[in-house]
Amino acid sequence: MSRIDLNKKYNSECEKGCNKEERQKKAENDTCMMVKSQNDNLSVRCVGEWAEDKIYLLHQYFGIFAGGMKKKWPLNYIEICSGPGICINRQSGFEFDGTAISIIKHEQFQHINKAIFYDYDNNVVDTLNKRISHLNLSHKAIARYGDYNNPNSICAELKILGPNCLNLILIDPTDCSVPFSLIEKITATLKHVDLIINVATMTDFNRNIQMAFGDPKRAEKYIRFLGNGSYFSSSENIAYCANKNYPKLRESFRKHYAHSLENIGYKYFDFTSIRNYYDILFATSNPKGIEFWQKASKTIDSQGQRSLDFGI
Repeated sequence: MSRIDLNKKYNSECEKGCNKEERQKKAENDTCMMVKSQNDNLSVRCVGEWAEDKIYLLHQYFGIFAGGMKKKWPLNYIEICSGPGICINRQSGFEFDGTAISIIKHEQFQHINKAIFYDYDNNVVDTLNKRISHLNLSHKAIARYGDYNNPNSICAELKILGPNCLNLILIDPTDCSVPFSLIEKITATLKHVDLIINVATMTDFNRNIQMAFGDPKRAEKYIRFLGNGSYFSSSENIAYCANKNYPKLRESFRKHYAHSLENIGYKYFDFTSIRNYYDILFATSNPKGIEFWQKASKTIDSQGQRSLDFGI
């Protein structure tokens, strides 16, 4: 066992504790306009304290995945909604490596053929590419502009990876706005794909789902996310909504999403809750994948202690 080093460093420029209204004034697409990283004077993404748990989980799984599959497949890593690579905790004022940079720095990254990081903000893409360049890894990692509402554009680029690789894909939005058509298109393009998806079941979902049952325009966002409208036509869910039974509504939402994934070939699923803010969904068609994921998810305990174990 060994600790993961996310290069945490206190940033005195962070004013800490900004509420939602203040963040809207000081940040653009969650990238703070007031604070630069202490390490490289580039932009940072403003996040809550729970973000570190997600990064530790991803970091742990990536190590097991790459270490276990390196001799069996050519491996690629793809991230959608990547961010600039460094985050700052708005409660504590500490900055730390985000998902993209923590993966690139991982000792198992040497086994990755190609890593592609997509974001819909060109400034974020430029910042992440500078950080990749500073790490001398531009030959195998690149940040690209990509709008998840345009799956054809993203998948036109992904075709260069070819169909005979194993691909690990993180989709990390802040709400339930990623259309299921993106996942359908990616899996049809790349064939062999394990998915890690941030599902905002306790934030975006909780705030809006009851209104969505009475407003077709609001419901459209979640229908696009799920891939069909059966969730809203279910008499059981309509009753749950009328009774404000949010736990049952969330449980059903997860099941409907997993069922949509089953329809395109996924067999194994696991939802890992991150401090009751959102779920991290892992989906794979291979039983070894779910075995690796369950091993990784055990490394975050209730006391927030995180450790690594790369044994397979």
